[in-house]
Amino acid sequence: MTRYDKALILMLVATAFFGLYYTTIVMTSDGSNYAVIMVNGEEHSRVELKGSEPSEFTVTTPWGYNTVEVGNNRIRIKAASCPDQVCVKEGWIERVNEMTVCMPNRVYIKIVGQETEIDDIAY
Repeated sequence: MTRYDKALILMLVATAFFGLYYTTIVMTSDGSNYAVIMVNGEEHSRVELKGSEPSEFTVTTPWGYNTVEVGNNRIRIKAASCPDQVCVKEGWIERVNEMTVCMPNRVYIKIVGQETEIDDIAY
C-alpha cells in the first residue's frame, strides 16, 4: 500500500464522517419551526412546534371541520369531517416544507422554519 493509497483512504473516511455529522446534527436541528394552517388559500393561524405542550384544537370551515393535534415538535390532523379521511391517514408531519392537506375541507398545514439545502428525496 503506497503513501497515496493511505491518503486516499484517510480522505474518504474523513468525508464519510463529515457527511454523517452534517446529516445528523446540522440538518435535524429544530431551529424555530412552526406550522401554518391555511383555509381556502388564506392563513388561518400559526402554531409554534418547538417546545409546545401536547394540545389539540378544531379548525372549522364552511365545508367541515378538522381537529388538529400538536405535540413533540410535530403536528397532524387527528379527525376530519371529510368522507375519505386521507388527511387523517397521512399522520404526523415534522420536517420543514412537509405538509398535510384536506381537500374537501380546503385546509392544509405546512411546516415552515429553518430552510434546509436537502430535500425530501434525499432523506
